[in-house]
Amino acid sequence: MAKAPSAGDPQPHDQAPGKRTKRAKKTLADGFLEAIRADFRAHGAGVIAEVRAEKPDQYLKLVLSVLPKDLSININNLDALSDDEIRQRIRGLEAVLRPFLERPGLAKGLAQPGGKEGIPQPAGGAGPEAPH
Repeated sequence: MAKAPSAGDPQPHDQAPGKRTKRAKKTLADGFLEAIRADFRAHGAGVIAEVRAEKPDQYLKLVLSVLPKDLSININNLDALSDDEIRQRIRGLEAVLRPFLERPGLAKGLAQPGGKEGIPQPAGGAGPEAPH
């Protein structure tokens, strides 16, 4: 005959009040995340657009919260380029943009082949190669 468990015998299903087993926590977390995923699929893009329009400060916090903490961005990577390399990049961008700006008057001022307009000479501003 099986012995009835006494009050002092630990049972695998016994747990302290308010404690959940690891499996129960994982099941709860998985269910919660799936509900969030489903809600986001249904409403996410619209809510993000609404937050961006109505609460730009909260939108910025959201964007920053998903970026890596150790993100290092070099915004001005032109410092390492020579004037000629910068001119070459500008002309490359102008060549890409020209088809979009070919309506009369929009392409005025873009560098033309042969350097007739645009930046034919180095800029005369302050910099390491500027005339003193």
